[in-house]
Amino acid sequence: FLAAFSTAQSQLHFPDVAKGKAAAKRVFAIIDRKPLITSEEGARCVDVSGSIELRNVTFAYPSRPEIKVFEDFSLSVQAGKTVALVGESGSGKSSVVSLIERFYDVLGGEVLIDGEDVRDLDLQYMRAQIGLVSQEPVLFNMSVADNIAYGCPDASLEKIQEAARAANAHAFIEALPEGYHTQLGEGCIQLSGGQKQRVAIARAIVKDPKILLLDEATSALDAESERVVQDALDRLMVGRTTVVVAHRLSTIRDADTIAVVYKGKLIEQG
Repeated sequence: FLAAFSTAQSQLHFPDVAKGKAAAKRVFAIIDRKPLITSEEGARCVDVSGSIELRNVTFAYPSRPEIKVFEDFSLSVQAGKTVALVGESGSGKSSVVSLIERFYDVLGGEVLIDGEDVRDLDLQYMRAQIGLVSQEPVLFNMSVADNIAYGCPDASLEKIQEAARAANAHAFIEALPEGYHTQLGEGCIQLSGGQKQRVAIARAIVKDPKILLLDEATSALDAESERVVQDALDRLMVGRTTVVVAHRLSTIRDADTIAVVYKGKLIEQG
């Protein structure tokens, strides 16, 4: 009777075993996957000035190869200048950012940084020259200081605090229970959208990048938070090559050049 009872109880766990097996299969598929873009050693730019050029680019996302995002698309950004990309949703603005970061490789044409094809550059070195602030910043389950230092692992606490001040984040970080050593927790629920964005900007500042990519960095914020975050971004953009993806006039009015992208084509620039 006891044996039969125990067997009946154990069968309740059979669905969990099946779920575990399926989950492990997915995990091992990711571990065994050979990425198309690897960080193998390539040429290095000794001193990156920050000029960017997309030359006759053809591109489609691997998940939808039949839909061309760009076909013979060209864009040039001079070193130290700010270019704003505007256009309706789905026109390919964020894809430009992904190609500069080399999250994907182009199907045709070239993406050049200082005249060097990004495919010929050492991946880690190249990305170390680029700072990215996206619409939904990714913060990790560790302290505020660790999250900022993620941009530059060797940064001292003084350098981290200096970056936070430049990002208008120092005041609210100091007000947290343990200041810079406050653990943010899963999902960073202690911070508002504007505060998360300013931590992400501080991370970009501490990295001191030559190229700055802003992918709708203020679009999810209210007017007051946007003003504070935009002030921090304006300081960060000085003297850097900047590509801004935005919909709001307040974000792009100080750009050197505004480029209009429509259905994967650059239709106006000036």
